[in-house]
Amino acid sequence: MTATTTKPRRSRLTPLRLGILFLVVALLAGTALFNKNRIVTTLKPGETFGIAFSADSRLVPYLSQVKVSFVPVGVVTGVERNAAGGARVEVKVDDGTKAKLGTEPSAVIRPTTLLGGNYFVDLVPGGKPGEPSGDIPVARTKLPVELDKVAAALQPSALRGLQHDVANLDTTLRDGGKEAIDQLVADAPAALGPAANVLDAAVGTDQTDLTKLVSGLESASRQLIDKEGQLDAVVGDLHTTSSVLGNRAGDLSSAIGQLPASLDSTSAGLDRLRTTLAKLKDTAEPAQPVVTALNTALEHADPVLAKARPVVGNLRNLVADARPLVQDLVPASQQASALLGDVRGPVLDRVNGPVKSFVLSPYRGSGPYAASTSDKPMFQDLAYMFATLTRASSMSDRNGPAVSFQPGIGAGTVGGLPLSLEQMFTGLSGQLGIPLQKGGAR
Repeated sequence: MTATTTKPRRSRLTPLRLGILFLVVALLAGTALFNKNRIVTTLKPGETFGIAFSADSRLVPYLSQVKVSFVPVGVVTGVERNAAGGARVEVKVDDGTKAKLGTEPSAVIRPTTLLGGNYFVDLVPGGKPGEPSGDIPVARTKLPVELDKVAAALQPSALRGLQHDVANLDTTLRDGGKEAIDQLVADAPAALGPAANVLDAAVGTDQTDLTKLVSGLESASRQLIDKEGQLDAVVGDLHTTSSVLGNRAGDLSSAIGQLPASLDSTSAGLDRLRTTLAKLKDTAEPAQPVVTALNTALEHADPVLAKARPVVGNLRNLVADARPLVQDLVPASQQASALLGDVRGPVLDRVNGPVKSFVLSPYRGSGPYAASTSDKPMFQDLAYMFATLTRASSMSDRNGPAVSFQPGIGAGTVGGLPLSLEQMFTGLSGQLGIPLQKGGAR
């Protein structure tokens, strides 16, 4: 018995199935095309935050753009209306845009054309450098001014004047204005190339340069508006300055003529200064620890100076009292100079010569004292002699003191004179009537 195998039947694509598949693909493609902005915005990285407006002003999610200084940076992703008639508009901007808005940015809904139509959200940087925290409040948002509202606010006379202006414009165009416009259009292409270069230069090297320029002009305008009267004063001062420059045109021309030589001298001076700064840099690095230690020393010196302030205050009186003493020291110093002049010469030579040699050299006796010698310098032997005089003044045995005397130097020490100093003092005392103290001589 043989087994028979059956092949699976392939499903054939009938025209009906092909038509259904085509409709499904077309439906998916159409849905993707209709939601292209939503899909692209969702997949694109960026930063999201909200803005509170008093009205939505016909903003369309995923269609209305978000701009900074009329440069597209994002798109509106949602509009939530509230019961008070306002709306919270959620926007998604490129990465890094929030950091350029400042801490207090504002938002304005602007029309793309003068007659309205599509609208976009214009973000205006403000506040300090940084990012905004949270949503932009309604206090910093504005709504667009509709043309019909402007027309409704105009007076009937203004509307009639506007009609006359339109009529006069038509008359102007018929009286040769059309030919002038045609000539302008004919000459415009030649000027568009240089104008494009000027506009490219105005944009700057970065896309945000023009934005920064506009923001700076806006800040300058705001300052001029806030400080009323100062612009008038500046213009008046500028007129005065221009008048002075006009009157001193000759001096100004001479100064400008000497400016190249001054610039050369300045350049040479800057070159020398560069060398000095290089040496100063090499010196500053080793001196940095010293400066750090000096800072610590100055911090510790503050309490010392505070305590020394009363002493310094009292020194003023001391200096005043010492002034007579200093004045008296002047003749004394002059006499001391004369005395030192007398001492200088043979006296110092003798002290530095034989006296110094005798005091610093060991003792060697001569004549009857030739047997007495010492290995120690003479000044040490003299010091030992004076140090042991107190012991030599008392001689005693086991029974007590036997002899007691007091060695030393007195008026009668110097001998070989016809009259000793002690006898001379005694004679003078008697002649002058000065009584001698009892027990004075022992």
